Amino acid sequence: MVAALVLAAGASTRFGTNKLLLPFGASPLGASTVVEAAVANVLHSRARPVVVVTGHDAARLRQALNGLPVTYVHNPDYQAGEMLSSIQAGLVFLQHHNPPPAAALIALADQPLIPSQVFDRLITAFERGCGEIIAPRFKHDGPRGHPVLIGQSVWADVLALPAGANVRDLLRARPHSVTHLVVNTDAILRDVDTPQAYEEALQCLTRK
Repeated sequence: MVAALVLAAGASTRFGTNKLLLPFGASPLGASTVVEAAVANVLHSRARPVVVVTGHDAARLRQALNGLPVTYVHNPDYQAGEMLSSIQAGLVFLQHHNPPPAAALIALADQPLIPSQVFDRLITAFERGCGEIIAPRFKHDGPRGHPVLIGQSVWADVLALPAGANVRDLLRARPHSVTHLVVNTDAILRDVDTPQAYEEALQCLTRK
């Protein structure tokens, strides 16, 4: 079993408003938001359970995702710990899940264009023993993106990272532990951190 942690705790300070609640296409439930589109893509994959880590604007995020089969974990340290504190909050929750999953996919709630096939390919690579840390890479010589799969054997190292660190520090410290999976979509690199990036994501959506 491979779980998914969808990180949705940030305050969207660079955007100026909560980017996760901006409209983004439509879903079977009706009008969609950025966070709903991102979570729906994860739900269409084999990852289970799907855990949404909240922080800023938690009540409105839950309302936006109402009806979706997800579990919530609140990160009270989202302002101080940035992404790492949300990952750590999610992993602590998964450690107590019965049974604990063998790995966790770390997905970002502001990446609504990643197709479910990317999540499934990472899961399949893990099941085939390709590594304990597996990250997608756009083309053979391209940059690494999200989601990143972290096997349970590495969770203790992630939980031990101090405040102010990030998972990239762990990946840099253990380059031989990281397996890169080449994918043919740059959606793994696209987020909606700025109004311009949001408009570009909307254009990508209309071209589908």
